Amino acid sequence: MKYKEIKIYPKREELNALVEALNAAGRTDLVINDPGELEGIMRARDEHVWDYVDPEVIEDLQGNPYVCFYLQEGEDDPAAMDIAKGFDFTLTHVDDEDWLHKWEEYFMPTKISERFVVKPAWRQYEPKEGEDVITIDPGLAFGTGTHATTFLTLRLMEKYLQSGDDVLDVGSGSGILSIGAVKLGAARIWAVDLFDDAVQSTKKNAALNGCEEKIEAFQGDLTKGLDVKADLVCANLMADLVKMLSKDVAKHLKGRGIYISSGILDEKEEDVAGAIKGAGFDILESIHADGWCAICAAWNRSFPPRT
Repeated sequence: MKYKEIKIYPKREELNALVEALNAAGRTDLVINDPGELEGIMRARDEHVWDYVDPEVIEDLQGNPYVCFYLQEGEDDPAAMDIAKGFDFTLTHVDDEDWLHKWEEYFMPTKISERFVVKPAWRQYEPKEGEDVITIDPGLAFGTGTHATTFLTLRLMEKYLQSGDDVLDVGSGSGILSIGAVKLGAARIWAVDLFDDAVQSTKKNAALNGCEEKIEAFQGDLTKGLDVKADLVCANLMADLVKMLSKDVAKHLKGRGIYISSGILDEKEEDVAGAIKGAGFDILESIHADGWCAICAAWNRSFPPRT
């Protein structure tokens, strides 16, 4: 199948805002080249997460940042293209086999927290003591879980998820957080995403990790029309969607009422945290990486009962 590759070249200080704008326009299937990640890659090599890094990967990351997405031939996305036109960008026609080959080159086993290593389905990795591996096949549509918004969420889940918890994963994407929840001892997970491709990706990756019996993935718009209650809700979205979700998330919490949100630029942390507190939560902590933050909150029991 033929695809159109749209590659956008922002300034480094514009990169995170560009990603957020494309996410808001519905493009979550982004390839992000951030030179700031090079330090982490080399540190991971020094820590023996992997022994070899392809020189082409290093060369690419030493260059200017870019954000890339793909459209099938004949497919249009006016909103995303309008954003692209605000920057230098290129449009190239490629075969899907070429694109998938790039995934295989760039996606290496990566340690994203104290416990978890994310690895592609086509690579071998022998976990070290104390490590747990999440195997992912991102296909053409979804990322690898190595972006800060994902691994920050997972790090908070490691700290606050308790064995036997029920979990609601809002904006499941490729299913990494849902799979991580199973490996952390969750009893069952409801994984909801606006896009059917994401639902199918979550199901596929759940099966790759032997988690399919505990993960129920389905299509939905945030929590609209949803009638479930969980001990922990995780939401790796974007700032405006987190604020919107915060108004209703308490209805879907029981027990301790833990709410973990991510996809929030550092400069929007105060605004989002204010919305979360205004919805009846106490902020437990925020953690940061690469210009992004994730917030963990708990239901404030002095507020009116949840319905």
